Amino acid sequence: MIITRRSFLLTGAVSSAVIAAPAIVRASEKTTVTISQAAPTYQAVLSGLTTEFEKENASMSVKFVADGDSWDPLLNNTIRASMINSLPDASWQALSYTGILASRHIAQPLNKLFANDLGSLEALGISKAMIDATTVNDEVYSIPYGTTIPIIYCNMNLLRKVGYSMQQPPASWDEIHDIGLKIKTLDGAVNGGFIEYMANNAWIFQTLLASYGGRMMNSARTSIAFDGREGLQALNTLSRFGGIVRTDMSTEQARQAFKAGLTAMHIQSASGTTSIAKAVNGNFELAVGQIPVAVPEGRLAGAGHGFVMFTKDAAKQKVIWEFMKFAVGKKGQMILAKNSGYIPISLVALKDPAFLDEYLKINPLHRGIVERLAITGDQFSFSSDNTVMIAKMMSDEMREVIFQRKAPATALQAMATETKKLLG
Repeated sequence: MIITRRSFLLTGAVSSAVIAAPAIVRASEKTTVTISQAAPTYQAVLSGLTTEFEKENASMSVKFVADGDSWDPLLNNTIRASMINSLPDASWQALSYTGILASRHIAQPLNKLFANDLGSLEALGISKAMIDATTVNDEVYSIPYGTTIPIIYCNMNLLRKVGYSMQQPPASWDEIHDIGLKIKTLDGAVNGGFIEYMANNAWIFQTLLASYGGRMMNSARTSIAFDGREGLQALNTLSRFGGIVRTDMSTEQARQAFKAGLTAMHIQSASGTTSIAKAVNGNFELAVGQIPVAVPEGRLAGAGHGFVMFTKDAAKQKVIWEFMKFAVGKKGQMILAKNSGYIPISLVALKDPAFLDEYLKINPLHRGIVERLAITGDQFSFSSDNTVMIAKMMSDEMREVIFQRKAPATALQAMATETKKLLG
């Protein structure tokens, strides 16, 4: 074959095109997924996740789209979108809604993405309690990202007024009751304690129930399970705690009372540590304690969030899975820690000395809290249109118990009867 100048130039042009083609193809084949969110105050988290993820995954792109201003509107919008076939590829949802999204066949199971090997999830740092909280009928439907748990905020100045000399806050319900009662009788204007029984989704009842080893429904989600011994123990604890509470208050009133030094021990979410520490700085010594867990099988009910997948497209599923793993990895978890009040959920990250040191510089009051993550699951939400009504009814019954207007056993029976009726 005779190679002419013209054929040489043509060959060179073709070769150059072949060499250049891969870069062009890579750009055109970049897979983009959309993830709905309802966290307008956490834009730094969202931008941090997308920027760092795309740095490590050049062929993948993530686009967060706003679809509400809190978890409840996001869930409702998601359900509506599923009815008209306009779902995004994935969503950042409250973990307690995993069961609802799974039972309505909106969320896709993730098991095939990790080869049905639950050990691989634990290797990512996801605790067994968290895996259980996101599992429906043996299928995992969400990868957790962050959480928070109820903790006990203590005014150590008030505790020392009644002779409490320990550096750490009280660690048992007996101690809490005894100290709180002394403080209540010390001053006619001071509460020995207050517990945010009105928290969304009957969170306090769920936390106490879990701490005694109980659960809201059986594993098949076919019947309630909170109406037994553990549920009664939870309400007995609330009734006894009520003995140190001087007056009922709204959530905001109770928080302001603690900041003003008028409550010795206040139980609310750990997500408030930074703002409370700032508010009371210079007024009194603040310490935080853990909710007592009385039995070996006891757990805590967190208020967590994570990512669920809707798309059935294999290429997009791959991107979402890689993004989920990134979010639960050290970089993703630190983005959360730096830009929100939520607690990272990765036990692998928190066992890394460098990560833990950086995290505790951001949230020094969380040192004792992270020890409980291994037994922290999540709240339960009934897969019913009456979920909100059930939670409100339970809060009302808790109020009656705390302020000694109803016996725990009577309240538990009322909760069980009304829940069964509302579930239909």
